[in-house]
Amino acid sequence: MSKRNFAVLGGGTAGWITAHSVRKMFPDDNVTIIYSEEKGIVGVGEATTPHIINFLRSIDVDIFDFLKETGGSIKHAINFENWNGDGKKYYHPFVENIAEFSIPGIFDFGCWDHYNRALISKTLPVEDYLYQARLAQENKIDLQNTNYALHFNTYKFGQYLEKIGVERNITVIKDDFHTANLDENENIKELVLNNSTVKCDFVFDCSGFHRALIGNVYKQSWVSYKKHLPMKKAIAFWLKSETACAPYTSAIAMKYGWMWKIPLQDRIGCGYVYDSDYINEEQAEAEAEEFYGQPLEIRKTLDLNAGRFENAWVNNCIAVGLSSNFIEPLESTSIWLQLNVMSNLKDFLGEIDSLDEKNIELFNKITANDVDEKMNFVYLHYLGKRDDSPFWREFKEKNPMPEKLASIMPRIKEGNIKYHHLGVFDCRSPFPLMSYLWICGGLELFEKSLSINGYERLDPSPEMYKEIINQRMQDSAFDQRTVLSSL
Repeated sequence: MSKRNFAVLGGGTAGWITAHSVRKMFPDDNVTIIYSEEKGIVGVGEATTPHIINFLRSIDVDIFDFLKETGGSIKHAINFENWNGDGKKYYHPFVENIAEFSIPGIFDFGCWDHYNRALISKTLPVEDYLYQARLAQENKIDLQNTNYALHFNTYKFGQYLEKIGVERNITVIKDDFHTANLDENENIKELVLNNSTVKCDFVFDCSGFHRALIGNVYKQSWVSYKKHLPMKKAIAFWLKSETACAPYTSAIAMKYGWMWKIPLQDRIGCGYVYDSDYINEEQAEAEAEEFYGQPLEIRKTLDLNAGRFENAWVNNCIAVGLSSNFIEPLESTSIWLQLNVMSNLKDFLGEIDSLDEKNIELFNKITANDVDEKMNFVYLHYLGKRDDSPFWREFKEKNPMPEKLASIMPRIKEGNIKYHHLGVFDCRSPFPLMSYLWICGGLELFEKSLSINGYERLDPSPEMYKEIINQRMQDSAFDQRTVLSSL
């Protein structure tokens, strides 16, 4: 069998994740990545979820080497600040694994959600009763007993994966894409560049907001989320690094949107995502400068349009990353979505050759559900009590709740939401019940106390688990800045 030619169009984060994933899945075939040095990349997506760790390990990348080469840091949680307009903060921590929860006589294991329900029901402080939140609160890290994520410099990420990609026989072509030549079945057979033509049997569109193939060649329909998520602009800027390197991403509610704050080793990546129906760029910059008490240098301005293409896989082309969809980065979902596409592809490898329409339709349904469910969860964050600007006062009226979220909101308000409410029979929910519990708890959306009736006999109890956390903090937790400086 002759070698197949896989082409990846785009050299940003999605492009390199895709190129390495394809190289791993198809070690004997040709993999070529094509990108324009002049057009560059979006370059502001620096926060991830724990799925990035599994990806790096799957392509045999050492985490410490990665942190050193990308100026990265460890992430144990997301810190939400002032989303109720009261100046308070709450954490959305990742899952931890320092003890196994059970309920004697009912469940022998797997009672993590019941533990989280008990904490919220009893109004116990998350910083004392969850290890990941405790680590975040004290600026410490533990890589042995947690599911953690990473922050990294996006540009250095691409440079690092390109360096090892070349070593692994990924061909790199730096040229501008011009057009695509199709065969009689409308499959892409060639990518025409300014200076050459690349033959391909299968193509991945990782061209970011250019959407060169899925949008411009295949002209797929865009499913807009604009009526739910109205953010239309973002400005990106940097701050100087701080003495303590926080092991969490911050999401700070502002008068007309929210700001991200991502600590790296040598700087802090920041940005203000806002609704330009209310303020312009100059006003957004002024609000950010007032918040930080210093002048800011805006490094990039982005036009945002939340939504997804109806189909991510068309003929012999799959769109990955921003070329396929966009959701504001409130929960660091962008890279997670990219990784999910490549993970789901493992169940459809035969369709790379057969292009079976029914199974491609299934792949597209799974991919669309993944994006839709993440949109639902991001929308949830805007349902707090902040009302200090027209944007917040008018949000719920102008931006209707997504249908799926509206269907489970009564369960949330009654304090009796279960994981069964989150999924549908043929597609899973990407966010676990734990995530809904902590966001809804932080926003004070539970109008009644969370029900733990029948599940009170947790083992370990919250107080016992608190002691386990205290011991782990002594034995396994280390200052992040100290660890990073030793790399």
